[in-house]
Amino acid sequence: MCRPVVGPVAPCMVSLFGPLRLGGTERRAVLDEHRGLNLLVVCAANVCRSPLAEYLLAKGVESLPEFEGHSVSSAGGTAQAGSGICVRVGERLGVDGADFAAAHRSRMLTIDEVRRSGLVLTASKAERAAVARLDPSARSRTFTLREAASLAAAGPVGIPDPTIDRPLEAFAAVIHARRGLTAPPPREAKQGFFRRSKRTPVGDPLDIADGHVLGTRPHLHTLDEVAEAVDVLIGALRASQE
Repeated sequence: MCRPVVGPVAPCMVSLFGPLRLGGTERRAVLDEHRGLNLLVVCAANVCRSPLAEYLLAKGVESLPEFEGHSVSSAGGTAQAGSGICVRVGERLGVDGADFAAAHRSRMLTIDEVRRSGLVLTASKAERAAVARLDPSARSRTFTLREAASLAAAGPVGIPDPTIDRPLEAFAAVIHARRGLTAPPPREAKQGFFRRSKRTPVGDPLDIADGHVLGTRPHLHTLDEVAEAVDVLIGALRASQE
């Protein structure tokens, strides 16, 4: 089981160009003003897969002019609020991500955050279903990380509708239109201890498994899969702005 970093509870939301605070009597106005300008990442506990993707996505899009004013956040479908980030994720982020790792505290997924997000990416189909239960209207802009990466890699990501003027919503519309027309992403199978030369399929091709309960090697493989999916998505987002 992964050990969280111990520290004071300090809720954190990463924005590409500064924190986006939602609180007080201005909360509803802020939600309306920023509707569609957030990229939300969801896993179960919000201590490993989703915060890693949050950090990598924020770093990846911060140099894209079209995303100025956007934010990236993460939450957990079954999170216990206030837990620190996974130790292995902290190690993966290194010195550059040390401040983010120290500040991150897990948060429960809320319907308000789903509604203000132009694109929702989940670790697995279980969290994708949880998002849809909270807000059925979000189905068309909610994908697993591996699903979104596979759909984005299927071809150029252009603007399908000139009336969609927000890049996250436009991106979601393109890849949603490809659902059912693209094969599931291939999965590099895990090798067993006595089967070093043979690969066998493991897990749902759309999911990134929770590696915490599977041991060190699968845990590290989980982090690799998150990073690989983010790399594909950032490449597609960058290409869509060229």
